[in-house]
Amino acid sequence: MIKNFLGLIIVLIIQVSYLNNSFALNDYNVEEFLDERENLWPELYLPNLKFSNTSRDLIYPNWFEGNWLVTSQDLKDESQSPVIYKVNFFKNSANEVIGNRSNNSASIGKAIFGDNLIKVVNDPTSINKQITYLKDDLYIDSRITGRNQIKNDEMFFADELVIQTVHKPGASRVNQVETISKFQKCKQDNYNLEDILKPYICGFQYIATYGSKVGDPSVHAIKTSKYKLSFKFIEN
Repeated sequence: MIKNFLGLIIVLIIQVSYLNNSFALNDYNVEEFLDERENLWPELYLPNLKFSNTSRDLIYPNWFEGNWLVTSQDLKDESQSPVIYKVNFFKNSANEVIGNRSNNSASIGKAIFGDNLIKVVNDPTSINKQITYLKDDLYIDSRITGRNQIKNDEMFFADELVIQTVHKPGASRVNQVETISKFQKCKQDNYNLEDILKPYICGFQYIATYGSKVGDPSVHAIKTSKYKLSFKFIEN
């Protein structure tokens, strides 16, 4: 009996070790994939997110928790004024930091569309579906079809692929949009000492828009953009 028990312990140790190594390998593979996508920009083609997991929302490092004022500068057209908006990240029931998707999308939408934005609604049955309602009977149906991510205490790195269907009276248009996000805590010389408990967050977003040929890996981006983002912590 003791021999069997010890054998069981050894098997469990091997299994745990194997699982930990598997997770580490998977993280390495995802990071390698994300690095490749970032390095390919702006010559991006429709990605195959083979490590995708859309059953879970994007999970952010703990230092994302709270309210932030974001400044987003278009690096391909720096003559444009930066877009400024508020976002919120909070802990879910599993103690993971996630984004307040509908509020954050509404805040970004308001900064872009102004008074033309009516509301943003999440699908209560899916974390991957969202509808943006605009004036003149126009609405945008967004569905996330792929999601890769890694995070640690120093970095957040993710890639999401979304199918966006723009509906307007008498016509609809389908686009696929890829968003690559890479964020880290800013270097200390980029913020004031009083912000040391909540350092600014710095990073980039790479946006690629593809046509409507869903799943065709030969499709190259028809439009690419790159944005420099900075997050400043705010109380509310």
